[in-house]
Amino acid sequence: MRTNTIAAVSIITAIIVSSNYVLMGFPQIKLMDSMVFLTGYLFGVRAAVSVSILSWLVYGSINPLGTAGFPLIVVLMIGEMVYGIAGYLFRKYYNMQSKLKKNPIEMTIMLGCISVICTFVYDIWTNAIEGLIIFQNVDGIILRIITGIPFSIIHQLANAVIFCFLVPVFIYMLTNLKTEIEFE
Repeated sequence: MRTNTIAAVSIITAIIVSSNYVLMGFPQIKLMDSMVFLTGYLFGVRAAVSVSILSWLVYGSINPLGTAGFPLIVVLMIGEMVYGIAGYLFRKYYNMQSKLKKNPIEMTIMLGCISVICTFVYDIWTNAIEGLIIFQNVDGIILRIITGIPFSIIHQLANAVIFCFLVPVFIYMLTNLKTEIEFE
């Protein structure tokens, strides 16, 4: 990784962790997923994976609500990587700059759909593995997925709003900056 990418990873991780603490009173509503997506979009998969690992390492270890012990913290890190990979693929296969100018509603809908898919995958993955860790059987997996549905719905809605309204603004602003940052 380049020095400027390492600096960006550090700054984005700090923003994620601090915003998670600020939003602690609002369960399932976090900027983390969108920030990891933006990292993948702007800097590539390696940077997004780094942000996922570092963010969960700090937030999952130093948390007033309790720590995410091993192996759950690894499960959360892996689940978070879905957003970064999606951000990278979105930039690679979807020409957002031209779509934003021609049809911003299409781009907004696309980002909303991506958020719903990624959040669904993340919630199923983390709930299923957590159920397996706790109960150590298939019934536990099913139970944890079912009991997690209300939280998943809030997570889905919050991410859809953030991805539809904030992510396009950040992508537009950050890709149009005339700075020394070299995006991959």
